[in-house]
Amino acid sequence: MPSPQTRSQTGPADKSVATILVVEDDVLIRLALADYLRDCGYRVFEAISVAEAKAVLNADTPVDLVFSDVDLSGEENGFTLASWIRQHHPDTKVLLTSGLARTAEKAGDLCDEGPMPKPYTYEAVLQRIQTLLRRNKETGPR
Repeated sequence: MPSPQTRSQTGPADKSVATILVVEDDVLIRLALADYLRDCGYRVFEAISVAEAKAVLNADTPVDLVFSDVDLSGEENGFTLASWIRQHHPDTKVLLTSGLARTAEKAGDLCDEGPMPKPYTYEAVLQRIQTLLRRNKETGPR
């Protein structure tokens, strides 16, 4: 079960609304992006670590897309999470982000459409999410 630090949008679950999990250990970045995505109409869960993200992904609510920073605190990072998602939740889209140029190539192998470089604008993140989710609807799950 997600820890109390993990937040989701309140209210009844609408299955037609895409669900996004934002994984970011910087609280200010995570809260601001999650709130922006909620304002855009998405159902959003938040996690501060790979362990929290796995708990959310293993809960009853399906997650359509995971947006995760590569550089997370702790022993596991965004690459670890993306690989785990590929094995355990192959229909979930993954979008990784990093401010380090050297991580971009490795992230490209684990993302559905290449990594999202930092710094990013909320609009750029939204556009990439919309593209990935639209592609999933058009082609169906992997």
